[in-house]
Amino acid sequence: MNIALITIGNELLAGFTVNTNASWIGTYVLKAGGKVLWHQTIGDSKEEIHHALMSVPSGCETIIITGGLGPTHDDVTAVALYDYAEDSPVFDEAYWDNLQKRLSKRNMTLPDLNRNQAMRPQKGNVIDNPVGSARGLHFIVDDKHIYAVPGVPREMKEMMKSTILPFIRQNSENMLFVRTIRTTGIMESALAEKLAHIVQDTPNGLTIAFLPQFTGVDVRLSSHDENRIKDLAEQIQSTVGKYIYGFDDDRLEDTIGEMLSGKSLTIATAESCTGGLIGHRITNVSGSSSYYVGGIVSYSNDVKESALNVDHDVLEKHGAVSPETAIQMAENVREVLHADLGLSVTGIAGPTGGTKEKPVGLVYIALADGNNTIVKEFRFVKDRTLNKNASSQTALNMVRLYLMSKVNK
Repeated sequence: MNIALITIGNELLAGFTVNTNASWIGTYVLKAGGKVLWHQTIGDSKEEIHHALMSVPSGCETIIITGGLGPTHDDVTAVALYDYAEDSPVFDEAYWDNLQKRLSKRNMTLPDLNRNQAMRPQKGNVIDNPVGSARGLHFIVDDKHIYAVPGVPREMKEMMKSTILPFIRQNSENMLFVRTIRTTGIMESALAEKLAHIVQDTPNGLTIAFLPQFTGVDVRLSSHDENRIKDLAEQIQSTVGKYIYGFDDDRLEDTIGEMLSGKSLTIATAESCTGGLIGHRITNVSGSSSYYVGGIVSYSNDVKESALNVDHDVLEKHGAVSPETAIQMAENVREVLHADLGLSVTGIAGPTGGTKEKPVGLVYIALADGNNTIVKEFRFVKDRTLNKNASSQTALNMVRLYLMSKVNK
C-alpha cells in the first residue's frame, strides 16, 4: 500500500520541534507492508491543508495526517478535514462526559476550550485516543482513506498501532518483513567493511541499509521473504556479533538489564560529566530495581572525596579527569553502595574547560567487580550533549562486553 504523509505544525517548519513523527511513521508503515511515497510538512492553515490534500499523488491510496487536533486557535486540522470531506461535526455528549470523568480521577477539570475535542463527524469515523483527549478522524474521499491523528508522539503512536497499522497490514498485498540489527562501539565505515562480503552477495529482493547515529549504527534488513531475513541476520550476527546489542526496538539499557538479571548481579554508578544520565537510562527499564542499587553524581571534587572516598592526593596529583580517579570512583561506589559491579565516568563535556593536555571530549570510564578494574580512555567531540550521550552509551556497552566475557565462566 502506498501512503502519503502530511505533518502539520508551524513549530515543525520553524525548527522549534524536530519532526520525529515522520521517521517513526515511515518505519512502522514499512513494517506493516506499506510505503510512504510522498511526504509534506505544512503550517497550521486550512488553506495549506486543502492544498496538500489536493497535491497527493494519485498512486497513494491512504493519507496519514498528524498535528493540529488540539483545542487552541491554531489547531485547524479538524475544521479543514470536515470541509474537505463535506461533512459536518456534531457534539458528542457521551464522550465529553467520559473525558470529564477520566480527568476528575486525576483531580483535573477540562475547560470549555476542550469542547471542540468532543466533536465527531456524521459521515466519517473517530479514532479512539487511549492516552489523550483529542480523538483522531477517518474519512473516505474519492476512494482514498484519510486518517488524522494528534501530533503528540505518544498519542500518535498508540493510535497508529491500534487502528491505522492494522488497516495497512490487512490491505497490503505483499507483506514486507523488516529486521533491524542494533550495533554500538563501531563506526559505520568499519562495520560496512566487515560486512562487505555479505552485502555484495545479497540477492535481489533483499535490502540492507546502514543507519548511523552518534551512539551506534543500525543495520536494517527488508524483504518480502521472511526466511531470507532470518538467514541474513544470522550471517551478520556470526560476523559482527560482538557489536550487536539488540534487534528492532531494543535499547542498550534493556540488554544490560537482562544480562544483569540473568547473572543475579547488581550494579552501582558513580557519575561526573554525565550528571546522572547513566542512572537515568538504567532506571528507564521496568524492574531495574532488582539489579540497580543506586548511583552517586559526584560532579565536584568535594563530593568525590566525601561521598565516594576518592583520595585527596589522587585528585591533587592526577586531577578529576584521570584514569586514577575513575578507578577509585568505580571501586569505591561499588563498596559504598554494596553492589557487585561499580561503573564510573569522569570527563570534560565541554564546550569549555579543556586544556592542551586534557581537551574537551576526554573521558575515562571504569568498571570494577571486586577482583579487577577495567579503565579506558575515550576522546569524543566538542559538543556537550553529544559527549554526555556518547559517554553513557560507551559506559553501558562496557558493562555489556564485560558480561559477555563472563558467559562461559
